[in-house]
Amino acid sequence: MIRAGPSPAPSHPVVAMSLRGLRETLQPPSERRRREVIRPRRFPFLLYQRLARMYRGPAWLTAIAALALYYLPLFVEVQYPWPPEQDVLLLALAGAVLGVWLIPEIGSRLSGVEPRPEALVFRAPFFALRVSYRRIRATRPTAFSELFPRVPYRHRRWVEPFYEHTVLVVETAGYPLPARWIRWLLGPYVCLPRGTGFVCLVSDWMALSRMIDHYRESARGSPPGGL
Repeated sequence: MIRAGPSPAPSHPVVAMSLRGLRETLQPPSERRRREVIRPRRFPFLLYQRLARMYRGPAWLTAIAALALYYLPLFVEVQYPWPPEQDVLLLALAGAVLGVWLIPEIGSRLSGVEPRPEALVFRAPFFALRVSYRRIRATRPTAFSELFPRVPYRHRRWVEPFYEHTVLVVETAGYPLPARWIRWLLGPYVCLPRGTGFVCLVSDWMALSRMIDHYRESARGSPPGGL
């Protein structure tokens, strides 16, 4: 009678994890640095996205209503209080309201703050502001309401959903451009109301903070860049 020998004992998971950790420890530093490279990423401005959503519904309803009034005489007899040759104005109205909506819609997709290896970039549809990491003094989180305790009445519907939202403040040693130009190009809530710096209202301020800190550490040993 042939007896089966003892089966080999399975490798212990702790031993496998220890060997994996030993291999990672013995890797050259350059190899570890390549694995830890952070890819540039754009963080969209939430206020731009909110503005696009606010315009979207009214613009589409107005455009659909204008097109319906324009094509309605093709199906039923209807008399409008304006001459028939002016019906083309309904098409112009539909195009105009869709154009008004497309401006913030495109802006919400192209705008944002983007940490890059060479500089921190604030983007608008037709404008990009580069801020050198050597200009940045500190970053800190705070509530939007602490920076802007009083919001103009005309902006309340736009800003109210983010009133208690956490923002990332990037304190800088001066601005690359006059602050009033930056507010006009990027929005009224991008610059600090008191002091010098930028207000980043984004969905993931912690990831943005980590990326800025990473590139700031890298910039300490590289030639100056940005503005």
